[in-house]
Amino acid sequence: MDGSLKQYRHYRPYTEEEIRSEQDEYFENDETKKALPGLFRDRDDITFRIKDSPLELLDMNELNRLQNSDVGDILEYEKNSERLKMSISLMKKYDRDYKGLIKAFLQEKKLPPPIVIRDKNNDLYLMAGNSRLMTCVSLGYNMPVKVINYRNEIISEGIKINKNKMSKIAKFIIKSHNLNSKIKFGTGKNKGDYEWVSDTITIETNPKSMLDFIESVLHECDHAKMRKKYGADGYEQAYTLSGQVMVDKGKDFYWDNPFEKQARRYEKTAKKWMKKISHFTN
Repeated sequence: MDGSLKQYRHYRPYTEEEIRSEQDEYFENDETKKALPGLFRDRDDITFRIKDSPLELLDMNELNRLQNSDVGDILEYEKNSERLKMSISLMKKYDRDYKGLIKAFLQEKKLPPPIVIRDKNNDLYLMAGNSRLMTCVSLGYNMPVKVINYRNEIISEGIKINKNKMSKIAKFIIKSHNLNSKIKFGTGKNKGDYEWVSDTITIETNPKSMLDFIESVLHECDHAKMRKKYGADGYEQAYTLSGQVMVDKGKDFYWDNPFEKQARRYEKTAKKWMKKISHFTN
């Protein structure tokens, strides 16, 4: 359990009417059917699996990589007040009863848990409950979710970028930061990774979009800049100490680490960088 969010303990089973609504959410939602083809045989199968699926508490990493959800974006804000403001803005956009939902959480009313699909690669897709999860996180809580296993892979809208082009773009961005970091491509649980001993940036091979790819490179570039500033040993010590301070405060070593927060803020400059790398994509 992540230290920065408290477990929300007020939940209840789905009513029959709510289950019928989720049946429609799958069978009448082209986007969901496209992402999760063959997940359910029929409406009775949905009813059974919603009732039978276990409750789980997602950790911060899982919440951040949850597909078909705005929770990851909400968590980028440090203060609950900022998170709630963003949640309300999104719920207005989606025409949700945000006032009723906030009131329900504040009064600790029992609500049905969101429904999450986990595929064979442990990737996660939110099928129902985006507003509930956003509001809960914005108020400083983590709500248990119903997890339904999917034997296939979630079909995302990821793009296939030529690896040679990806390498050229990444090297251009790295050089623009006056860095000499090496670049590698691979697959893993994170979009990117930075190995400070060898000064190597590793990026996910199949990003969801070009913007997603640029964000990943910028995030790791920020770590590389700190490594250049402190030196390899100094960076390791500073990063570890910062994480331990967060743990001592009851927070998460990684997600609340100031170095990670800074890198996540920096990656949000990706839209500006899209213009700078346009000559690679035209």
